[in-house]
Amino acid sequence: MNYVAVKSAIRHADRMHRLTGKRFYVIKAAGRIRVYDRNKIDELVRLRIFRKEMKDYLNVVRNCIYHTK
Repeated sequence: MNYVAVKSAIRHADRMHRLTGKRFYVIKAAGRIRVYDRNKIDELVRLRIFRKEMKDYLNVVRNCIYHTK
């Protein structure tokens, strides 16, 4: 895992959390580090890009690298 990409994604997630107040998740998906909010994760589950188990909050937290508070 690329340390610089993860650190940049964490900063981006924190910045977006400060702006919107939503919770953001840093997830490794398709070999890349991505930042998603809950609505986007649900949409990706609906499109069957993510597994159905990712609808559950605990599974998302378990599979993510970092999440905002």
